[in-house]
This record gives sequence, C-alpha cells and structure tokens, in this order.
Amino acid sequence: MKKGLLSNIRKVMRLCSLLLLVSFLAGCKGKRKVCNDCIHEIDVPLLHDDITEFPRTSRLFASIDTVYLENAGPESYVQAVDEVKFIGDTIIVRSSSTLFFFDRQGRFIKRFHRQGNGFGNYRVIERFDILPDRNELFIMDGHSNKIFVYGMDGRFHRHVNVDDFVTDFVVLPDGGFLFTNPIKYTDRNCRRGMWQTDANGRFVKQLVDYDPEFAHVSINNPYFCHIRPGVIGFMGIEDNDRFYTFNGDSVAVTCRMTTDIVIPDELKRSDKVFVNPLKEYTKCGYMETDRFLYFVATNYGANLVMAFTDKKDWTTYRMYVYTEDFNTNAAEVEQFPYLVSCYNGTFVGFFDAGMVFQEERFRKMFPRMTEDSNPALILYNDK
Repeated sequence: MKKGLLSNIRKVMRLCSLLLLVSFLAGCKGKRKVCNDCIHEIDVPLLHDDITEFPRTSRLFASIDTVYLENAGPESYVQAVDEVKFIGDTIIVRSSSTLFFFDRQGRFIKRFHRQGNGFGNYRVIERFDILPDRNELFIMDGHSNKIFVYGMDGRFHRHVNVDDFVTDFVVLPDGGFLFTNPIKYTDRNCRRGMWQTDANGRFVKQLVDYDPEFAHVSINNPYFCHIRPGVIGFMGIEDNDRFYTFNGDSVAVTCRMTTDIVIPDELKRSDKVFVNPLKEYTKCGYMETDRFLYFVATNYGANLVMAFTDKKDWTTYRMYVYTEDFNTNAAEVEQFPYLVSCYNGTFVGFFDAGMVFQEERFRKMFPRMTEDSNPALILYNDK
C-alpha cells in the first residue's frame, strides 16, 4: 500500500515538473517574440557630438552614375527634383505636380501633366507610385482624397477613393495599397499607423499601431520605400522609433532608433511641434535598400544628423555633406548631395545649376552643365 502510494506521488511530482518545464519553455518562447532587446538598435545622439566619420562612398555602392537630364525646351525644363522612380530603362522625375520621363542617358522622352478640375485630372501630386507589371502610374491627390490611375501613355484609367486621411502610400504587386497616417485627430476618427487595402481602397487589415496616447506628430515626409519589387520598408514615428519591412502579407521589425532625447509625457500627449527643440525630435528623409538604411534625425534645427546604416553589420555612420571624391565613373563629385529619393536599390541625389554655379570647383565637376541646364541626377546603386 505504501509502495503504491509513493509510486503515485512520484508520478504526480514528475508530471508537475514536466508541466512546469513546458510552461517555462512556452513562456520563454513567447517573450522572444516580443523581445525588444532582439531588435538591432541604431544609436543617433542629437544632444551630444558624434565624431563618426563617413567612409568612402565608392566602397559602399556597386556603382555611382551621373545622369545629366536633357533640357530640350520649355516642355522638358525641370525646376526641382522632388521624387524619382524607375521603370525599365526609364527615369520618372516628379517636379511639383508634373512628371518628366527620361531615358538612362538623360534624354528627354515626354512630360506628363494632367493638373486641373476636369474629368481624369488631379489637383496636386503629393506622392506618386508605379506598377511596372501593369504599366500603370498612381498619383495621390490629397485635395480630392483620391488616387488617380493612368497608363504610362497618359490615358486616364480610373480613380480610387481614399476613405481616411493619408500622408503616404505605396501600390502593391496585386494592385492593393499600403497607407499611413501618423496624426492623431481629437475632432475626428481617422486611422493611424500603417494599414492595407485592396485595389479599390477597401480596408483589409491594420499592420502597425501607434500608442493612442501619443499625439506628437513628426514632420510630414515619405514613410514608405520600395526596397525591391514586392518588399516595402516603412518608418514608424517617435512612439516606437521602429523601422518595418512588409513582404507578402506580413510585417517584420527591422531595427529601432535610439537617441539621447526622451520626449516628456506632456509633449507626447500634445499635437504641437517646435515647442522646445531640446526636448523633442523627429525622423524624416527615410530611404532604404536591401543593404542600406538612411534617415535624417533632428531636434527641429538645433541639430541634424544624416544617419547611414549598413545592414550587413549594422554599422551606422553620421553622413556629412562634404566628403571625399567618390564618383568612380562620372564627374568627380566631392560633395555628397542631400538624397531626395530611393527606389528598388538606387538612392538618388541631384545637383542643379544654382548649386553648381555657386563655386568654381563644382563647375569643374559638371563640365556639361550650363546655367540653363536641368539638374544632374546622382544615382547610388546598391550592391
């Protein structure tokens, strides 16, 4: 009797031990899924100086190309470079609410301008995207809260109503969309974070949430980036400072920025910005390729850091405007221009005539440029 009782007690103890072990392992597994310590952290001090030197750019990129955009007359004059995308061998440059098409040698192809109040016309171009497989062009018009869809031949195809307030978008390979809005409105109910819709703009699912108590708004800027076809990068705002990757129908956290500024709770709950530059900050200018992550962090003019991270080893550099000679196959550019765009593995900067003719050395770097020239694009191609 005693032996049987002891045997049963041992069995129960072994079972309890097994259950405790399973519970412990399950608990550990659950923690690993949400473990912030597992995220790569990019340290960007804004209040203290960082003497990190930027390396020779020619060692980072597979190639660097200079493309002189042809000015063939009034229809081809590009006043500014706001956004650049590529489809095949064609470069599409957005200048305000006009799109200009050039080939890879910079020769002018055509101009696209459908601004107006008539059928099939947009009011302004706030962002644009392309769907190469369908040869379609997508224009986000915040005035009408619509996305206008055109063929690459300029013909109007359709428009998509956007039900929420949107600050940036990308089109997905199936024709659906990713939208984002960082702003919290107190007088109306609008989506925040990042969400997915179908090709008709109908809500599918929420992908990234922001803290409902976090009202502090970052500078309005591009939050999305085409890393490669079908893979989208997304920059979160200051309540988590994370960078995300959307691939297929899932989202992963790539890394997180850390800094020496902690936004006070009273500012977190305020929708005002520029209150105290030493107590608030933002990220902007976000761009990303398979290997590199670039963004600008600033405490609203008190200090500004252009952060450039090599995702191969997570080394982060503070990028300065003036650098060594790095252009290996075009004009000898000594100044790293501010990057304005990134699409499927290529960062884009530019020099316009106003920049070039400010200094003699820049005129030597761009011998083909005249005072009437269009900007010259600098293409930094990812390895």
